[in-house]
Amino acid sequence: MAPKTAFPMIGLWGLMGFGLSLFLAILLPSKLSASGDRQHIIYFEGTPQELEIYKIYGRTEGPTILIMGGIQGDEPGAFMSADLYVDVALKRGNLIVVPRTNFKSIILFDRGPDGDMNRKFDQVADRDPDRDRVEIIKNLMAESDLVLNLHDGSGFFRPTWESEMANPMRYGQCIIADSEVYTHPATGRVLHLGQEARAAIDIINRDIKEDQYKFNFSNHDTLSDNSKHKEQRKSASFYALTKLGIPAYGIETSKQLPSLEMKIHQHNLAVNAFMELYGVVSEQPRINLEPPELKLMVISINDKLPVAVADGQTLLINSGDMVEVVQVVANYDRGLSVDFLGLGSLNDIRLPHKIVKPTTIIARRDNIKFGQVQLELLSPGQGPSPQLLLASASEVIGAEAGWLPGRDTSNATSLGSNTGPPLVSVTEPQVTASSEPQPKPIAAAQAGAITVPLEITPPSEPLPKGQVTAFALEIDGRSVLVSPGEILSVHRGAKIKLVEIQSPAPLPALTVMNLKGFVGRSGDTTGNDLGTTCDTARDIIPRFAMTLDKRTVFRLGAENGKELLAAAYIEIIAPKLESVTLQANNQTKTLNIGQRWGLKPGTSVIVEKVTLANGLTLSAPRYTLGGRAFPAELPQTLTMPSIAVSLAVFSHGDLTGKVVLFPTD
Repeated sequence: MAPKTAFPMIGLWGLMGFGLSLFLAILLPSKLSASGDRQHIIYFEGTPQELEIYKIYGRTEGPTILIMGGIQGDEPGAFMSADLYVDVALKRGNLIVVPRTNFKSIILFDRGPDGDMNRKFDQVADRDPDRDRVEIIKNLMAESDLVLNLHDGSGFFRPTWESEMANPMRYGQCIIADSEVYTHPATGRVLHLGQEARAAIDIINRDIKEDQYKFNFSNHDTLSDNSKHKEQRKSASFYALTKLGIPAYGIETSKQLPSLEMKIHQHNLAVNAFMELYGVVSEQPRINLEPPELKLMVISINDKLPVAVADGQTLLINSGDMVEVVQVVANYDRGLSVDFLGLGSLNDIRLPHKIVKPTTIIARRDNIKFGQVQLELLSPGQGPSPQLLLASASEVIGAEAGWLPGRDTSNATSLGSNTGPPLVSVTEPQVTASSEPQPKPIAAAQAGAITVPLEITPPSEPLPKGQVTAFALEIDGRSVLVSPGEILSVHRGAKIKLVEIQSPAPLPALTVMNLKGFVGRSGDTTGNDLGTTCDTARDIIPRFAMTLDKRTVFRLGAENGKELLAAAYIEIIAPKLESVTLQANNQTKTLNIGQRWGLKPGTSVIVEKVTLANGLTLSAPRYTLGGRAFPAELPQTLTMPSIAVSLAVFSHGDLTGKVVLFPTD
């Protein structure tokens, strides 16, 4: 979880409603939250590229189905149906749900403002805005046993021509596959896609009464030279099928259906049909015993100024201000109340109170206290009101000033002190390739087995600028010196402590050590990250990446104001599984990523060794079989279940890859 931060004030009361929701989304940190049966992961939070992923685990192991919606943003039936599966509970099997795969396109109600995202799974440019999300979706596919990509298509697919809106080149009311039967070359697995799709269609059509709305199977025959749908070779489903060897389907309801509700309902029928075929069994209602967690109280001052305040923070107000809690943002939506201690009643939500002395606002879910906000008063003459402060927020931040003399302001949301995050009015500059200094060419890294997963690439020539000789770092506790112009390659999840800048002569007094894309100290506008530690799995902002020698890197600079004295570069490598070595029936077998092994149910299987590509060492490992974790210390003895399951390997929470075990007679 991200560290607790104070939350700043925002604009006037008119920002409530949709504007407030957008504001809250911007403020809340990117995170991964988990309870016993689910995970919620957010990438690129508060940006148009925001990507929310929900992993729901069943009570018993079983296949994993990936449900994707909204890869094309003008198809609401798809993303609104996928969204409904976020809250399901499962008896058996697992779901990975990505309701809004391309959030920017959904906001704009556009098929693809940066190009069709569903045509970028073959190849995507390094600087394409969709690139990072495409790679994340590929990793989610590798965790899955089935991929369902939900769409709203034009017209009505028919095997033969009926009309302009009902013919073989239309998409609506069908299940699409790339082949009738497909044999994956790497594993030899035979996938009977047409047979499986028709079985799902039989289930779907039982609940569709109108003949014109019944589903059909559409074989795009994508691999054929005669295919009329060769563009689908760039699609998500084609990638899952041909690269990963797993069944993948496009589920298309028609844009011409009479209502949005009907589109959503028929998408639900299709998803439910595949869940039935794969034995992924839902359980309703869901039992949720996750402890309540206060994220924000949204507070109005004098019916004008909404303030977002995090759990445990202090809000400074003037004596006599009318204070009202207008919203509680928590991990529950129902059973919430707030209590102004010493004022009002047990439930004071949306009830204004005149505050003339310090008090505490308690948040409860039912009878459980789960958070609080402290109200403190400004003394006469100690400074302007929060409203006046808001009007000059950018100047206060720019001067790095707190304005209450002699008072500890480190926990106050309304001060704009340099220990808290910048106010909303302060934005960081966007980094582009043209705005970065162009270093001399840097030689490519040499891969090799190493104990700690890092490597340093020497430059072809040292950068002449400045007197900096090295950047002193600690990588997962190990001391490393990086010279100007070098690229330091580390695995994603490595923790980098920025220790010091080394120089034979004194550097300018205001020289800072700045890792672009990393905020070492919340609210620090100098860019000085010296002495802080960056978790490369969590703390790096992707938009600050730059391309260097065809590699994606982040700049580590010694800076004096706007002058760059010297720079080195950090490359963050996502670990990738190479192989898993298993032992069963007195036989040792090494499965490369994606490969399968058939064993009788009940067979004892020993997981002996896991090997990553490029000689990287697995760090903070986690293993799952059929979505269920087993101990990370190898070797481990498991039992072959009666269904096909994925053995997945994670490093620092990132999937590195998986192999598959399937039952035989």
